[in-house]
Amino acid sequence: MYPIVKQIHVWLVLISITLFQFRYWYFKFRAQPVGQVVRILPHAVDTLLLITGVSLAVLALLNPLVATWLGFKLIALLVYIMAGTLAMKKSGSTQWVSYLLATLAVLYMLWTAIHKTAWPW
Repeated sequence: MYPIVKQIHVWLVLISITLFQFRYWYFKFRAQPVGQVVRILPHAVDTLLLITGVSLAVLALLNPLVATWLGFKLIALLVYIMAGTLAMKKSGSTQWVSYLLATLAVLYMLWTAIHKTAWPW
C-alpha cells in the first residue's frame, strides 16, 4: 500500500507545483482572471496531496515531533500556503517576494522529503 500512496503523492506534488507556477505567471502577465477550473483544480489537488501525505506518515508510523524533518516540512508547508496566497493576491514587490518565498518553501520541502533531514547543510 505504501508504494502506491507514495507514487500518487509524488505525482500530486508535481501537479501542484506546476499549477502554482502556471497560476502565478498567468496572474502576473495577464489582466484577465483565470477560468474556474484553473481556480478550483489546485485546491482539489492540494487537498489530495495533504491526504496522501498524512496517509504516508500514518503508514510509516512517522510522528512530526519525533521525525524533525517532517515537522520542519509541515512548517514549510504553512509558509508555502501563506506566501503562495500573497503571491496570488498582492502586486508589486510584495507579490514578487511572496512568490520567491513560496518557491523556496517548495524547494525546501522537496529537499527534506528526499534527504529525510531538516537541515540542508
